[in-house]
Amino acid sequence: MKIPKLSLPQRTRTRVGALVALVAVVAVGAGAGYRMFTGLPDDAVLEYDGQVITQHDLDERVDALGALYGIQKPAAADAQDTFQRDAAKAVAVSLILDDAAEEYDIVISDKSARDTLAAMLEEQLADPRKDFNQLLAKFGISEDDVLEEIKRQQAIALLFREITQDAVDGVGADDVRSYFDDDPSRFALPEQRRLSNIVVSNRKDARTVVAAVRGGTDFATVARKVSLDDATRDKGGDLGTVTAAELDEAFAEPAFAAGKGRVFGPVKTPYGWNVGRVVAVTPGRAMPFARVKDQVADAARSEAALKAWREWLKDEIKDADVEYADDYRPKNADEPPADAGVSPGTLEDR
Repeated sequence: MKIPKLSLPQRTRTRVGALVALVAVVAVGAGAGYRMFTGLPDDAVLEYDGQVITQHDLDERVDALGALYGIQKPAAADAQDTFQRDAAKAVAVSLILDDAAEEYDIVISDKSARDTLAAMLEEQLADPRKDFNQLLAKFGISEDDVLEEIKRQQAIALLFREITQDAVDGVGADDVRSYFDDDPSRFALPEQRRLSNIVVSNRKDARTVVAAVRGGTDFATVARKVSLDDATRDKGGDLGTVTAAELDEAFAEPAFAAGKGRVFGPVKTPYGWNVGRVVAVTPGRAMPFARVKDQVADAARSEAALKAWREWLKDEIKDADVEYADDYRPKNADEPPADAGVSPGTLEDR
């Protein structure tokens, strides 16, 4: 369960999220079968530098993201149209970035990719080699396919550094102080709450839990008896002390609106029906610049890097030879996607 993000329900499952995502994305790419073509065929979504991405290719990518991250096509027809155009644009941008990394002579060694994979296996799988082989078999790909995808991701991260290094180096002490002064509240210590939570499978059971604990039954006793969350059940539902940002949004709103000692819910999240209780409240407070100077510097450098990256990417997209089918042409085809960044950690060790 994503309440908080550091606590997942049904913890008996092996923690394989990032690795499964990597393997699944590779599988989708391996099966895409991009075609070299002149002119767009009827089933085409886009064409870039002679490569044709079909509607089937795009649907497979969306399905994989849905299975992995809960990303789903919206129900409303007008929203579906925007969704498919955004998805097409994301694919086009990924192809453009692959070519840019090659143009910058960015090469990732086999050893780097293998070391990264080994670390992922060791961290995320209970039986690294056995579980990984099962994943490969499930998605119908090879270890070499996964290693190539790791190389691609690492190449894009290095490309990001190459493009943004001057912008990052240009952030000086005065810039950092100005960045803080523009909005000190961004660096305030947020309110924290110690919460307890019970997860059940349906609304009826959740209402029964609410009635029981509001009627005087000990919350922890109920949690140990009925909660589905393996991570917190034996602790009487204790989630620990968290900020709102660490919680699933649907859960965070009532959790931070209820008073100390109050029970709230039922709350529906993608992971079940939740009944929570506010155990303690620690108010947020402003922080002096000296205490958060390093954090402010990181934020200022990150913003400068992202600005430089988006400006560069906009030019790359504008200059790229991308042709979209009418039903998939983005509204602003030359603009970078709204979330056009890179994985967290790209700015580390600068």
